[in-house]
Amino acid sequence: LIRRRSHEVVDRAEQVLRDLPLHLRNPWTVEAALLAVQVLLRADRVDVAAAWCEDPPGEVPGDDGGADTRAAFFAATRAEVALRTGDLASALREAREALTRLSAKSWGVAIGYPLGTYVLAATRAGEHDEAARYLALSVPEPMFQSRHGLYYLYARGHHRLATGHAHAALADFLSCGELIRGWGLDTAGPVPWRTDAAEAWLRLGNRDQARRLIREQLSRTDGRGPALRLLAAASPVGRRLPLLAEAVDLAEASDDRFEQARVLADLSRVHAASNRRRARLLLRQALHVANMCGMRPLVQELLSVQDDLGGPEAMADGLEGIASLTDSERRVASLAVLGNTNREIAAKLYVTPSTVEQHLTRIYRKLGIRRRKELPADLWTGLRKTG
Repeated sequence: LIRRRSHEVVDRAEQVLRDLPLHLRNPWTVEAALLAVQVLLRADRVDVAAAWCEDPPGEVPGDDGGADTRAAFFAATRAEVALRTGDLASALREAREALTRLSAKSWGVAIGYPLGTYVLAATRAGEHDEAARYLALSVPEPMFQSRHGLYYLYARGHHRLATGHAHAALADFLSCGELIRGWGLDTAGPVPWRTDAAEAWLRLGNRDQARRLIREQLSRTDGRGPALRLLAAASPVGRRLPLLAEAVDLAEASDDRFEQARVLADLSRVHAASNRRRARLLLRQALHVANMCGMRPLVQELLSVQDDLGGPEAMADGLEGIASLTDSERRVASLAVLGNTNREIAAKLYVTPSTVEQHLTRIYRKLGIRRRKELPADLWTGLRKTG
């Protein structure tokens, strides 16, 4: 499945979820469903994976797997979807539900799946003690040779990196690489271990090793956005802006809010020396995303950067323009800042694309900006008003 061309992989994954008779006593059907969900997430088809998790297939006649097994399985898949979209609170809640509904013995080697999701979500939320508590749980040794053990190692590596143990984190990420290469899946691996190992190397001060891994990752079809962000961090200041500009486009297209916030913050730092107003706008966007997702360590990091850009008072620069927008303009702007095209906005608001274009022209003038990418993240809060 994974070795085929990307569009064939996605089509096959969708077909598996449509047609698979999910018999929870049959481990092969469960494995196939889990793999299909993860393939869709890696291909940025979060909408399809989320829809399947929210509206799962009915029970197979004669399946006596039990309500708890079924609930645990779908909670685990919903947790991964929530983590992928940056909804850390939901990811923690669903992963905890999966681990509570089913005993460790019943999960077997597959416990690495919900456990890894929980640890990574807790780490991104700044709940490091909680992540450490779950990492202390006993897991079966064969898990570390399975796909589920891969996700566990990946999450543990991020926990170690976040808590200042870069050498141990590097060991976990390199172990992920060894597993993936051993399975012959290095062309499109289940986790972007090179990018994360490169980040560990950067923390350890070894830019040459970091650049080598980043270039290897960029030669592959996936994980390009985070790799570009790290390449910018490992490059001279003059080369960073174009790398980060491409990285932010990729982050927005993938709906990965965690990555969006990180690359927006890096872009803000690059602009700080030459265009402080643009730097403040980008930082405000990054703070909005990080706060919305509950990424407390990133929020604290961004607040420290805020002081370098003039403090909270300077960060409010330009917000008075938002107050001058009409309700119609705010609705259009709220949808535009989320990445909708003019045609998509027109369809949602039951107006013509020409009307949308006229609204955007007035919005740009009132806010003192020139293009869609400069729309303030504060406009996202108006999305609910679009009904």
